[in-house]
Amino acid sequence: MTKVSFCFYILSLPFLFYACGNSQHKAANVPSGILNEEQFCKVLTDFALAESAANLNIKSISPIKTDSVYAFNPLVENNIRKSQYDSTVQFYTKQPEVYKKIYEKVLGRLSEISADRTKLNSDSLSK
Repeated sequence: MTKVSFCFYILSLPFLFYACGNSQHKAANVPSGILNEEQFCKVLTDFALAESAANLNIKSISPIKTDSVYAFNPLVENNIRKSQYDSTVQFYTKQPEVYKKIYEKVLGRLSEISADRTKLNSDSLSK
């Protein structure tokens, strides 16, 4: 191996490591129009809460009226276009490790909300 080839290999290593770097590093470079991890986590949490409320039928309404009574729309509430949400899902689908991390945050937030509600209910029952 010549000195020139050796130097080329040595100089190209940082670029190789950067290109093959973990997906979490790449997620920091979120393109414009794509929700960042925190925004996406909030929207996914809101979707989970909306779906739970509708499925649990917390207002005890007939199934025929469910659509009009449970008019939760996390996209509208967070001022996000459907196309922006779809593009965000597509972006993070290509980065499964980052997407997994986001879902872990969503599950954590849902657990916190559940724990807060449980504590609130137990506090109100003890009074």
